[in-house]
Amino acid sequence: AFSLNLDIPLNESNDDININNNEIKLNKDSMNNIQMNENTNYLLKNLGNRPYVYFVHSYYVPICKDTIAEANYIENYSACLHKDNFYTCQFHPEKSGKVGEQILRNFIDIINQR
Repeated sequence: AFSLNLDIPLNESNDDININNNEIKLNKDSMNNIQMNENTNYLLKNLGNRPYVYFVHSYYVPICKDTIAEANYIENYSACLHKDNFYTCQFHPEKSGKVGEQILRNFIDIINQR
């Protein structure tokens, strides 16, 4: 089961937040920068400082122990996660220009090292 606890004020007139059947969706469709954690994962190497990537999702994962990068839109959330051999990005690398291209190259390098 997935549980989400947000300590932000929810305003029904706010077009950026939708509440339906106990699910909270943040409407996000734009470029946003990500902040890598101090121990930057290989997936995020050579991206520069706070690179911009393309988000077009509503649901998100709160910050957790597997978060390797985070973004902020209304509140901080996980932008990338890594656990064991599982990697995920909340944004679209394929729509994120040179930054996304580097992430995909890094991912291929990770696969080739196994």
